[in-house]
Amino acid sequence: MSFLAIGTSICIALAGMISAEMLKAVGGAMSLSRWRMVTGFIMMALVATITSGWSTLHAGHIPLILLSSVSGIVIADPALNGGIARIGARRTALIFSLSAPFAAILGFLVLGETLGPTQVLGCALVVCGIVLAVGFGKPTTQPAADPDLAQESSVHSETRPSMKGILLVVLAALGQAVGILSMRPVMMDHVDPFGVMAVRVLAAGIIMWGLYLASPRTWKIGILIPSARPLALLSLGMFIGYVVGMSMLMMALTATSVAIASTLSSMAPVAILPMLWLRTGVQPAWQAWCGALVAIAGIAIIFWR
Repeated sequence: MSFLAIGTSICIALAGMISAEMLKAVGGAMSLSRWRMVTGFIMMALVATITSGWSTLHAGHIPLILLSSVSGIVIADPALNGGIARIGARRTALIFSLSAPFAAILGFLVLGETLGPTQVLGCALVVCGIVLAVGFGKPTTQPAADPDLAQESSVHSETRPSMKGILLVVLAALGQAVGILSMRPVMMDHVDPFGVMAVRVLAAGIIMWGLYLASPRTWKIGILIPSARPLALLSLGMFIGYVVGMSMLMMALTATSVAIASTLSSMAPVAILPMLWLRTGVQPAWQAWCGALVAIAGIAIIFWR
């Protein structure tokens, strides 16, 4: 069942590429996040209804789910999309892997979990891998002359790393780590994961849309509704990244250890490299491959038991 966890990383990488290509079409990072919440809730609610997941939720779960929603979605999702817009999907996926060491450190500080020498080494390797790939991982070839490839290459092009983009992704990784940490007690209560994810997305959507609609500028310029194609593609990205990806991870956890499943599902920085190569015709530099592999090795050490 380990291949299911690897499938999760592929889904996350593919969803990130789709988001990168839809950012401008839907009006930017915040707009993308808002519409993702709408389509995501519809899909999650449907799955939770089919699996009777609603019945497993209780009022006592709501505060932690709301905390996870605010940190892991309301803060992390727009920050992640903003990072994609500034530094590209590859660098974003790599820096976002900081959520693993962040979760380990927060587990040590908040829950009193042991953070031994191997976990410290793993955190250091993740940081080293990110520095290597972000600082030196420039393309080694130019995109093909094909107009379609050239257009997609411009979407995924990587200029000099933007400090604002890097900080946004670091914020997203920290928000994701807090979101995972706050959900741990809820998931230990044997609740349906799709019901939990549906409530998380619903709460995030209410907050995001509430803040947007509370702005007088919104009513002056009108509510931007994406056209059919961008809306369909961002829905596809949400379906691939959340519904399919999370489903495979949950199934993997039933047949393999948490350490193995978590490590394999964190391979998005590696999985995205051949996808970008195929999509844009631009071969990633060797530093990008090395940096991604070093980061994944660090994640593996962090979760090693």
